[in-house]
Amino acid sequence: MTGANDYGPTAGSDLFIFTAGIARKPGMSRDDLLKTNTGIVKAVAEQIKKTSPNAFVIVVSNPLDAMCYVMKQVTGFPRERVIGMAGVLDSARMATFIAQELKGLGQEHQRICAGRTRDTMVFLYRVYSTVSGVRSRTSFQG
Repeated sequence: MTGANDYGPTAGSDLFIFTAGIARKPGMSRDDLLKTNTGIVKAVAEQIKKTSPNAFVIVVSNPLDAMCYVMKQVTGFPRERVIGMAGVLDSARMATFIAQELKGLGQEHQRICAGRTRDTMVFLYRVYSTVSGVRSRTSFQG
């Protein structure tokens, strides 16, 4: 694993975990964030393409779906080599809320969250969420 302030030491890397970008500031819309982080992703993607043309890229920058798309378009890598964390973080948050409500009961939690964080997020309770192997019998009342 290598960390650096330039791309030279990373040349020929098999994997990049891309975490660059700014966090949304108060009053900033997701569209504002999109504009700012698109520029950052483009600059980094150009360097990854140049120095490590066979790399696999994991994107961890928001808005995630759009940043994955920008990374893929700029690098020209096949879709199988540019992925994002998708709903992993939101699914983990959901598991935390379930654990808090159950007060430690049913330690095995499986859950899936789909869609964009906050805007179009859907927690798939009935079909894909379980606690200790038991499916939810209620729907989310958000």
